[in-house]
Amino acid sequence: MKHVIPKIIFLLVVLLFWNCKQKPGTEKPKEVETVKEEKAIVHVPAAMIELGKFADIVISDESDINQFIDFKHIDTNQSVTAIDMNEAVSFYKKMMKREKANSLPIFEIKNTDDVILLIQGVGFGGPIWAKVLVDKNTLEIKKIAFEHFAETDGYGAAMTQSPFADKFIGTKINLDKNTFTLQKNMESRIDDGVIVDGISGATMTSEAAIEMVNEGLKKYKGYLRP
Repeated sequence: MKHVIPKIIFLLVVLLFWNCKQKPGTEKPKEVETVKEEKAIVHVPAAMIELGKFADIVISDESDINQFIDFKHIDTNQSVTAIDMNEAVSFYKKMMKREKANSLPIFEIKNTDDVILLIQGVGFGGPIWAKVLVDKNTLEIKKIAFEHFAETDGYGAAMTQSPFADKFIGTKINLDKNTFTLQKNMESRIDDGVIVDGISGATMTSEAAIEMVNEGLKKYKGYLRP
């Protein structure tokens, strides 16, 4: 009996201590670490803001560009692949140089059938290029803007003006033949494409621009072909 009583007392003490630990309010609250997720701000390059303006899309340098545009490119094998904005802009900048572009960027405007295609060529005194807004279902050219670098004063500037550019708008792209032909004389056939009056006094620049549009858009055949 002598040995039993101490054991009982010991058990009672342990139970009392355990009950005290389990009382509400006595447990120390756990520290919860709250991690605030901050969305990284990706600044939109000036080239993308320019392309957005061309397509009548309001884009700021802190816009989420992926809400407005899907980016793709087409290679020389006519294979179309999705890419990111930085890759697309890099391809675009390469097209402003004399070197031949092997990958062409494609800028699809979300929630529309519109797409911006880039084409390049060589003018009278330097590289020329153009942005073309196309309805990818009808293949209609909805808008075009010519650009140049180091083109002869006057001639290159005239190419970028609306009187010349407007002559391309509204035409359906022919992916197999030339879509446009320069009106140099009265011998042009009806199947030579839509006749475009050239820039006065700048025949070579006019020819270069028209050839660029014809050949440049054919390079997107694998993308535009239904």
